[in-house]
Amino acid sequence: MRLSDRKLILNPLKYSLLFIIFLNIYILYKFKISEFNQILNLMISWGVFSFYCEKNYKNKENLNILEISYSFLLLSMILYRSLWLHVGDNFIFILFPGLYLSLLMLFSPIDNIIKNYKPFLISLILPISKGLFIPLSIIFSPLSSFFTWLLLNTFGFSSVLKGQEIFYNNFGINVTFSCSGSGQILFSISAMIILNLCFPLRNLRLFLLTVLIAFLITFSLNIIRLFLLTLFVHTVNSDGFSMFDYLHSGSGGLIFGFLSMAFSCESFKRLYFTKDISNEINK
Repeated sequence: MRLSDRKLILNPLKYSLLFIIFLNIYILYKFKISEFNQILNLMISWGVFSFYCEKNYKNKENLNILEISYSFLLLSMILYRSLWLHVGDNFIFILFPGLYLSLLMLFSPIDNIIKNYKPFLISLILPISKGLFIPLSIIFSPLSSFFTWLLLNTFGFSSVLKGQEIFYNNFGINVTFSCSGSGQILFSISAMIILNLCFPLRNLRLFLLTVLIAFLITFSLNIIRLFLLTLFVHTVNSDGFSMFDYLHSGSGGLIFGFLSMAFSCESFKRLYFTKDISNEINK
């Protein structure tokens, strides 16, 4: 038997983890979950698998019968509940952490899971961000409306703010939850958390700084997007090219998401490499 075959038999956790990751992605795709949640799940899946491969966790051959029973019980409950999955069912979002936890309990002792909590913490990002979306949207919707109105009037575009509606030249936009920017803010902060767990920064202060920078970048870019949407709202549903439709629901809106992620990740990279620079100085 070759050494690679032996490793496959002795350490099946990595390959089982791959199966669970692709199963979870398939379920998200099958039930038509939003592209935002699918992309976030891909990013989380990469974080869990990357963290596991880097640490090279070793399995315990002889597990306690109680630990094995717990893992099978949890797995059975998850699979039984998944028989009633439907579009809009929030149980979809806890499939990954549930399956992942049952997998770890099947191959590793509970105390080892507690010591190596970071992959499980990464797997919880999707359900946590789902739960935070509405509360954050309630906060950011009026804030986004106000700062968009302020930016318009600062540049000489006389506009009127009524609640969360912004009117300009007899046309207006309503800043709803999906336009508040909370989804992209959660996405960017999730990326910072995953990066910090996989590539730890020097201290907590630097991590909080990356979160703050990601928030400010994403929030500011969303204000610019709302600013442009207000200016071009008169082109909505026009026969020709509509700048409003392009920026609102077309690929143009992805530009701002790409820029927020690019700038946020670039700030993390610069702060991360300050660790290497400071180490060289200390030497």
